[in-house]
Amino acid sequence: MAKLRRIIDQLRGTAAGFSRLGQVLPVLVGLAAEPALAQTAAPTPPTVRASPELQARIAEFEARIVELARALGDEPRLRGLSPQRRQKQVEFVVGNIVFVATHELGHAVISELDLPVLGREEDTADVFAILTALRVVGSEFSHRILVGATAAWFLGARRDQREGETPTYYQRHGLDEQRAYHVVCLMVGSDPNKFKALADEKKLPEDRRRSCGWDYDTAARSWERIMALHLRASHQPKTQIDVAYGEAKGPLAMVAKSFRELRFLEHFADYAAERYLWPHPIKMEMRTCGSPNARWTIPTRTLHICYEMVDEFVELYGEYERHLRTGKRTSRR
Repeated sequence: MAKLRRIIDQLRGTAAGFSRLGQVLPVLVGLAAEPALAQTAAPTPPTVRASPELQARIAEFEARIVELARALGDEPRLRGLSPQRRQKQVEFVVGNIVFVATHELGHAVISELDLPVLGREEDTADVFAILTALRVVGSEFSHRILVGATAAWFLGARRDQREGETPTYYQRHGLDEQRAYHVVCLMVGSDPNKFKALADEKKLPEDRRRSCGWDYDTAARSWERIMALHLRASHQPKTQIDVAYGEAKGPLAMVAKSFRELRFLEHFADYAAERYLWPHPIKMEMRTCGSPNARWTIPTRTLHICYEMVDEFVELYGEYERHLRTGKRTSRR
């Protein structure tokens, strides 16, 4: 605990900290910022400032992530990585799990608050997660969460193509590459100048970039209006949100241990309870499922994240690093 406290003090004393992870947890809360005008140069949306108590919890979470990256130096799959590469991998993996969890929180908000959905609910949950990162947090780390999510989807699509898997056009989700470009589009729509390099890298056409501004503005205004009556005021009681970590065996045991030490679900539950007026208590759990998955289950009011999802992002990060190295070699020619 003394070591953890030293890390917290160090992070509070630096301007940036570790990738501004101290600002990641507001990714878990809803939308409350004023809508930005989505023209060709939309201003960066304002962020929500956490109370001193919340800032202390955020600092603790940040310190736990830093400490986890250090502790994983003895884990067989990470033993050969430098501290810098190991830290980047932890950020990539945790960031993607944050996005997944926020997507599922979007499903929970939709079902529990009985929100109208004019389109596919999976797309709506994606927009909820994207706008939360862009409008509520607006930090460099929350932006990297979105970039990491796009990287994971592009890499997943490339892997499926390499392995000969046929796209399933009838599935509930959009295709991985479509979801990735949706993230890019809303990021560019929120601030075309800030995310120009990302749009260039992903080869987003100029005419689409211009229409992304309208997409972002429409989505942001819609979410702001629909959530206005569902945000918890400071005098209103918080809804109970129980959390649970299931047992895990083999390589997944380290995953379970790591997320327990991060108190990942506890932080998620604290912010969800603080932000929303839930009509009923809900649950959040991480457990072994047999395959990488995450979902919101309506009958039991439970948000599930499978430990196998973490392994999936660890694997994709390996492909991400190989992709970066290949890109660097190509750029030198």
